[in-house]
Amino acid sequence: MPEPKHPYEVFLIGDTGSIANGRPDQVLETLKAHLKPDQQSAVVFLGDNVYPRGLPEEGHLLRKGAEGILQTYHDTFKDYHGKLIFIPGNHDYNKGRDDGIEYVIRQEKYIEKLFDGRNIFLPSNGCPGPAEINVTPHVAIVAINTQWWMQGGVRPVGKQFGCRAKSEEDFFDLLEEYLEENKNRHILVIGHHPVYSYAIHGGRFKLKHHIFPLTLYDPDAYIPLPIIGSLLPLYRKWLGAKEDMSHPRYRNLRSRLKELFARYPNLIYAAGHEHNLQYVHKNKNHYIVSGSGSKLKYVLQGGKHLLFGMKAKGFFKLRFENDGSVFSSAWVIDPKIAKGILAYERQII
Repeated sequence: MPEPKHPYEVFLIGDTGSIANGRPDQVLETLKAHLKPDQQSAVVFLGDNVYPRGLPEEGHLLRKGAEGILQTYHDTFKDYHGKLIFIPGNHDYNKGRDDGIEYVIRQEKYIEKLFDGRNIFLPSNGCPGPAEINVTPHVAIVAINTQWWMQGGVRPVGKQFGCRAKSEEDFFDLLEEYLEENKNRHILVIGHHPVYSYAIHGGRFKLKHHIFPLTLYDPDAYIPLPIIGSLLPLYRKWLGAKEDMSHPRYRNLRSRLKELFARYPNLIYAAGHEHNLQYVHKNKNHYIVSGSGSKLKYVLQGGKHLLFGMKAKGFFKLRFENDGSVFSSAWVIDPKIAKGILAYERQII
């Protein structure tokens, strides 16, 4: 008789870079309350681990604060028995500046030293990936570095940088090879940038953003710029900054990932980047956005393929059951309830 499967839980949380500095953080403590010693699990941080600009060099004005944030991760999860994973986002790359690779390598070394040298920052060396993560015989997790596509400056690729992928095209070949090899398992792909989004980076704006466009960057910047102010949301929607889906580099990556993922029904892709919670079901795949770990921004509450959207601090949990079913749930913080409030739950597989 084959060995029975064990349930497995994966917690997805992103954009936590403004968590409490050097002291317990409410969102992380809420997530931690879900972790049980007898439950196999993984905690995945979906990028933008340190705001505003990742981990600068020693002596930099922002260095001490960045170290405090990384220390909070360690203090919260130092005794965690499961799999811990961090991936990079655009802010970890010095907000996408050309010297961003130095910031990412620095963060990788620093956080892995905090956690006793464990290989928890993936993909390693600023490579594009894919980085395979072994968890159970029934669940396959693979990490990709989506910011690699948006970056200027050095973009490591090839053996000289310790990267598996020799080129952009080779990356997609390796990812497809991995998906094909694991098509009979539950597949979870993790990256910072969403493939689908019903929020600002996806070109969805409120009337407020047209009249008070500076609120896109500062929620308190209520400076009216009617008519002229519409130029900024329209630019973000149709041309886009590098962090927007409409930008040519981002658009190219999305196109390739959509095409590839569509060949593997029930694949799950989880991302951060947008400061909210979303679940999108499209082309027989499941797309989760869980980027409200420390900041919040506008999101639609429903759409053609958007089955759940919420502006609230929290995280998603995936539970892979013994019978092969998979449940997705969204949890938001509540000061009176240790585990927070269940905002959404659905059997997705």
